[in-house]
Amino acid sequence: MAQPPTIEPFGARYAAVAAAPSQQARIVLYRPGPRAQVEPVNIYLNGRYHASLLQGGYSEFCALAGPVVLHAVLADAQKLHTGKQGAGQSWTFQSGKTLFLKVQEAGRLAEMAAEHAQRELADTAQQIHTISRSPVVQDCQAPAPVLAQAPAPIPAARPVAAKPPTPRPPVPRLYALETDALFEFGKSELRASSYNAIEIMAQRLKRDFSGVERIRVVGHTDAIGQPKANAKLSLERAKVVAQQLQERGLKPSKGFKIEGEGSTHLVKLRCGNKPTPENKLCHAPNRRVDIVVTGASR
Repeated sequence: MAQPPTIEPFGARYAAVAAAPSQQARIVLYRPGPRAQVEPVNIYLNGRYHASLLQGGYSEFCALAGPVVLHAVLADAQKLHTGKQGAGQSWTFQSGKTLFLKVQEAGRLAEMAAEHAQRELADTAQQIHTISRSPVVQDCQAPAPVLAQAPAPIPAARPVAAKPPTPRPPVPRLYALETDALFEFGKSELRASSYNAIEIMAQRLKRDFSGVERIRVVGHTDAIGQPKANAKLSLERAKVVAQQLQERGLKPSKGFKIEGEGSTHLVKLRCGNKPTPENKLCHAPNRRVDIVVTGASR
């Protein structure tokens, strides 16, 4: 009897990635460790399946700039593939930049500096046994060609000075922190484990901006409970996050603006409003703190 074909999960060993295309972000997801077919970590991009990373594997792709919610779910099959319904992690992909995301064994993602990621990636191989079904993933474009400039014409005897271009106002950029990782349900005191997430966010903002004009911190809650209490809770959480960012050296020239929106801007609808475990899980994406930064990007 013929044996079924063997599916090889790993391809070529990791080599240094090319620079990100000017109109796309390049993303490298990896799970360090000796290559082994252990329980996979399923990766979802905006709720759509991308890959099942085994230990010692990596996945590389390009995407358009913009916010993306990622889920990294360990042993997703045992959860009947419902892990993507939990609270995800938000990143804003940036054109022309490469983002290295490390899969931690607890089923979470951590943004890593390029130098550190390259060292860990040296022992990994490309994951090739699954196919992404996420529309976020794109084929990487070639770098934009550099066009030669024609020689400038000889100016007239009395040239008219060109009017300097009007500087464009800085465009605000949105970042998000999931509050379930920061606070207990219904509370505004930080968990002991939350400081690392805030530190990573602070370092990321320092890398992304050469100068910060204003930081707007907006708290959001789910729709469980009374609207007045939710508005107060969301404002208190926003104050805590703003204070933590300020203590980590972020000092916008025009200061912080702190707001609490309560449950007025839900991103996930049709969840129940009673405090049951099912409803709390359904509402997880609604519990968040948005950080809107206006300044000069690097």
